[in-house]
Amino acid sequence: MLVNTFGIMAAVMTTTAMFPQAYKIIKYRNVTSISLLMYVINTLGIVFWLIYGILLDNWILIITNIIGFVPACTIVVLKIVLGHKRRFE
Repeated sequence: MLVNTFGIMAAVMTTTAMFPQAYKIIKYRNVTSISLLMYVINTLGIVFWLIYGILLDNWILIITNIIGFVPACTIVVLKIVLGHKRRFE
């Protein structure tokens, strides 16, 4: 029971960690200090954790990584789109 509690807490924290960054990027449209490589690697890590959760049939891993994929992918897309626009300004 205690092990599951720690696992759930870790999953919730790592899943929600990127939402403030995604919100800030959407609000201010500034991605100059964001590392594209870091977020691409992180997003791929989330995909692999999701696959791992599916293979284990572990719903905590599946749900949290689906949720975590949203801000991670949003950040990557915005970095590419907004970073591309800045080059041509």
